[in-house]
Amino acid sequence: MAALSAACWSASPSFAADTHLAKISFQPQVKGLSCLKPETLGMIKELTAKIGPIQITSTCGGRHARNSQHYRGNAIDFRPLATSPRNAAAAAKTIEAVGGVGSYSNGLVHVDVGDREIAWYGKKRSRRLAYAGRGR
Repeated sequence: MAALSAACWSASPSFAADTHLAKISFQPQVKGLSCLKPETLGMIKELTAKIGPIQITSTCGGRHARNSQHYRGNAIDFRPLATSPRNAAAAAKTIEAVGGVGSYSNGLVHVDVGDREIAWYGKKRSRRLAYAGRGR
């Protein structure tokens, strides 16, 4: 796990002073949280309070789907370190600010603060409902 540096938190001094720092680590490709919106940082605080330590694997950088919430600073992918991905996803769904939750087969969990109606895990359902109205 990558060491946590103070530079990661320069965009949010109040977050840096928080005890939740001890619950977050990063994979080497993650440069920090300075690209994330305040709502996303708040969601991370609440998430780590519920599930314990996490390892963030993706924020704004890297390759994501077109129009991804990651590019807007609204999403992270993470690996829960003290619970299962299933339990982490269930806990994330209870957070009011969370719009989308998904899990991958490799144990990673995606959470974002986007609208629930267009959430990450709802796209297939939305497409299916759109087709249902076309006489299918």
